Amino acid sequence: MKSLIKKIMSIALILTVTATLAACGNSKDTSNAGESMLAKIKEKDTLVVGTAPGYPPYEFVVSKDGKSEVVGADIDLAENIAKDLGVKLEIKALDFDALIPALEAEKIDVIIAGMTPTEDRKKSVDFSDVYKDATNSVLVRSDYNKNLKTSDDLKNIKVGVQRGTIQETFMIETLKSDKVKSLVSVPDLVADLKNGNIDAVVLSTEVALINEKSYEGIKVDKKIDLKDFKDGEGSAVAIKKGENKDFIESLNKTIKDLKDSGEYDKIMEKNIDLASKNKN
Repeated sequence: MKSLIKKIMSIALILTVTATLAACGNSKDTSNAGESMLAKIKEKDTLVVGTAPGYPPYEFVVSKDGKSEVVGADIDLAENIAKDLGVKLEIKALDFDALIPALEAEKIDVIIAGMTPTEDRKKSVDFSDVYKDATNSVLVRSDYNKNLKTSDDLKNIKVGVQRGTIQETFMIETLKSDKVKSLVSVPDLVADLKNGNIDAVVLSTEVALINEKSYEGIKVDKKIDLKDFKDGEGSAVAIKKGENKDFIESLNKTIKDLKDSGEYDKIMEKNIDLASKNKN
């Protein structure tokens, strides 16, 4: 009888220890899973920013001391965010349409790439406040003689847009145009425009003006009215969807400080000037 009782007690003790160890393991996993994005960034001491060079003045490549470097207004914004967080900054250059998948896969912490916070994108990612309101313009060849008055006129010509952008969505989904050519980079679009492969390129106004200054033989068509292309949507920082209220609050504070102080206007002016002189 005593032998039987000892066996039962031994089994009970083993089961208790096993359950305790399992509970400890589960508790640790749950803690890691619940860690906020802001805490993870501070723990690794680095903010990894995904961007898409080729969209001056927001992000573009310059040559410094024989090496290529990504610069631009978005990179300056990223530097200010990292500084306020007290962490290092790492920039990862990707194609624009690869940015959200990279964010979802946690290969990057944020997207800063002149990205418009559309309702469709909000299904996949969360956004900060808008840091730059936006308008849009049309680039054409200097000798282009067709009279473009409204966005409806764009449906009758070959229009180039950057792949994955709000301009692409506008042309394809809003205007229902079947003459759209989507390319990865703006320089490729400009090359196609100059070569006569497309008739026009739709870009944000700042980007269009940069390219007008940078390349001969093209101009911003100031006669066309894009009033049905919503203004004021602008650009915002994208982060992985989830419970990241503290991170978004931190991003919004940096953005507000830069805008209220006038520093962001200086950042934009500096990079418009730099981009117009850059020949890369």
